[in-house]
Amino acid sequence: MPKISSRSSKVGRMLLRREAFTTGSGLSAVTDAPPSVGRLPTEWWPAYHADRSAPGITYVVLSYATPIGWVCEDGRTVIPDESYSRTTRRHQLLISRWL
Repeated sequence: MPKISSRSSKVGRMLLRREAFTTGSGLSAVTDAPPSVGRLPTEWWPAYHADRSAPGITYVVLSYATPIGWVCEDGRTVIPDESYSRTTRRHQLLISRWL
């Protein structure tokens, strides 16, 4: 998995192409939905786990270990409207532009 800067223009292109990557600032993306929910608020757990089951999640963006956005096989994009740290908020703004 390539490691890139979260401020690089490559991040946007990789998000658009749904490619896996990692950064030094805790932002990463994977094509295999992890079962762990990190610090995702409990009210989002059922939605995340339901999407993992059916229709299936094809792409997950994580801030540290927390899923902050995912793309389902049916094309739906989910970005939970939750507040986290300043860094994670920057990650959320980035993915809201590109997913």
